[in-house]
Amino acid sequence: MNNPSADEKPDTQRRVIRGREDVGNFLAGLVESAAREIVIFAPQLDSALYNTARVSRALASFAARHRHNLARIVVEDSEQAIRDNDRLTGLCRRLSDFIHMHRVAEEHIGRREMFIVVDHSGYLLQEDVAKPDCIADPCDRRQATQLARRFNELWDRSESIVMLRSAGL
Repeated sequence: MNNPSADEKPDTQRRVIRGREDVGNFLAGLVESAAREIVIFAPQLDSALYNTARVSRALASFAARHRHNLARIVVEDSEQAIRDNDRLTGLCRRLSDFIHMHRVAEEHIGRREMFIVVDHSGYLLQEDVAKPDCIADPCDRRQATQLARRFNELWDRSESIVMLRSAGL
């Protein structure tokens, strides 16, 4: 039994997280564990999750650790993201080489999911933002890579919020 068959999958730490506090703790832990890359997609940035002292400290520390570290965020509601997430938007301004926030392109407006992926390894996925259940795994490269690819498709068509702010939007 030391040799698992090719059909068997290794044990994962995948779980469903329901409580808002548990979701926030897992999300903050993911950001704290990031070594090189953080990607976030959210129709709206929930300030209870993203605008916390713990997440802000973790993002600042992440940016300071290595000059090639990069956090990218795509949101649908850029006005809400700026209005309700002053810590996060302040970090985007101060650490603009490391933390970028964009608004999703028109063709992607209306998506119901929210996800964060760290280092193509760990992720948190809320398949429908109207429902509290999230799927999370701190170390599932296959699923994390799929989500990161989906994020890159969104990112490639998105617009920088900094440029939008200067245009008066």
